[in-house]
Amino acid sequence: MQAKFTQGSIFRHINVMTLSGTIGLVALFLVDLVDMYFLSLLGQVEINAAIGYAGSVLFFTLSLCIGLSIGCGALIAQVVGKGDKLTAKRQITHIFVAILATTIPTIILLLLGMEKILEWLGATGTAKELAMDYMIIILPSMPIMGVAMACGGVLRALGEAKNAMNLTLLAAAVNAVLDPIFIFVLGWEIRGAAVATVCARLAMAGFGLWIVIQHHQLLGKIQVQKLSADIKHYFSIAFPAVLTNLSTPIGLAYVTYVMASFGDEAVAGQAIVGRLQPVAFAGLFALSGAVGPIAAQNLGAQQFPRIFETLHKSLIFVVAYCAVASGLLFSATPLLIDAFKVEGLTADMVRWFCYGFSLIFIFNGITFVTNALFNNLRAATYATQFNFGKATVGTMPFAYFGGMWGGPLGVYWGVFIGAAIVAVLGVWVCERHIRKLRAREMESAFN
Repeated sequence: MQAKFTQGSIFRHINVMTLSGTIGLVALFLVDLVDMYFLSLLGQVEINAAIGYAGSVLFFTLSLCIGLSIGCGALIAQVVGKGDKLTAKRQITHIFVAILATTIPTIILLLLGMEKILEWLGATGTAKELAMDYMIIILPSMPIMGVAMACGGVLRALGEAKNAMNLTLLAAAVNAVLDPIFIFVLGWEIRGAAVATVCARLAMAGFGLWIVIQHHQLLGKIQVQKLSADIKHYFSIAFPAVLTNLSTPIGLAYVTYVMASFGDEAVAGQAIVGRLQPVAFAGLFALSGAVGPIAAQNLGAQQFPRIFETLHKSLIFVVAYCAVASGLLFSATPLLIDAFKVEGLTADMVRWFCYGFSLIFIFNGITFVTNALFNNLRAATYATQFNFGKATVGTMPFAYFGGMWGGPLGVYWGVFIGAAIVAVLGVWVCERHIRKLRAREMESAFN
């Protein structure tokens, strides 16, 4: 079990891990976008609005699973950095138990409160009924998604970029094949899109477990005497990461709530933009998953100059990537409007995003990087504080007053400004934290 990231070019490690992750995520997020495209062909604005409302809730479940996988990857990467395979095997087994124990009760609570949650978001009438149909199929697959994403976290911690990519490619392929069959051939419409998503999650989890168990032999029997201590250690890292990731859907839910005051057309436009964002900026989501294991392995090896380099090279990557992605969106705007066959306010919102507001992802990407470093450098509470700050103080008042003064366009402006403030503060605090870690290590070496 080799710690690959403690030697060689940091920028190369960032590029290789991010590129492989991007390919998989683009495929996966592209299927979500194709979902929206297929459903838009049905010609019902209520369906697009339903996806927008349901998406706010499902993004909560996805963010919870991402937080659990971040905790898994961070913990295992540090053990890998020390070269301790037996401990890694035991901890991975117990982490999977903890994930199931977390996700199953969450499903029950969400199913019980589903209708009330949608009403809080502003869903009414047909849009609310369709959102409920969509969610009631997908929600029970949350534990499957949690285990699948944890497998990806393990593979990234091991430096297995290709297999981590293959996980998401498989899920995307299954979803892409089944979508048109279930939506159109079988006539299940929005329910068909939901069933296809569940099938994709099953495939992803099955393949991930096969690699972890058969290829790496990193899953064993539960050791009852060490189960409690391992779960406690895991949640000391995972819980702040979960809180960090849950802050994002809280912010999104509030933006959806504000948009709902402008009608179903505004929510439908936000839903389309919400599907465009992860496709265009998948590289930033992949980057946040790549820099964590790189930093964690170097922390385990006490190589602090490489941790600083990881931060700085990642910021360069963010700016360069966003410049290219925003340029492509700008050029593709007329094609996107035609493809989704939208008009009025819905089309305007897509234009606003593609013609400039997509640059918000420079600041989002910077926050992704600093949060990933915080989660992997024993400062997960910082990531929680910054993400909740972004979702609350950095989003809610800006979105509210932006919507009051400038309508849906003003909401975008508010979120843009809040993201910029959080990003700048995050970089400053992250650099200070790395310096403190280095000073602490030097002090302990002399004592």
